[in-house]
Amino acid sequence: MPELSKKIAEIDANFEAFEEMLPSIKDRHSGKFALMRDKEIVNFFDSAGDALTYAEEIYEDGLYSIQEVTDEVEDLGFFSHALDYKNI
Repeated sequence: MPELSKKIAEIDANFEAFEEMLPSIKDRHSGKFALMRDKEIVNFFDSAGDALTYAEEIYEDGLYSIQEVTDEVEDLGFFSHALDYKNI
């Protein structure tokens, strides 16, 4: 499991990138959930759960974030994107 500071840095960087991309993706992907890694959108999913399941299978290091594509961007923060749900 990566250090907490690495997860927070990944989430913050992804959120900033997501905000910049939102105008160009919101019409086509509204209501979807974007899985992000390294400031790039990996894929869109119908639910946050689907995105999380995929991310956990692909990114064992836990460095990713999930953001809903909506007109009102909301940074849900560390706890909604990066917790290791298996260890709660």
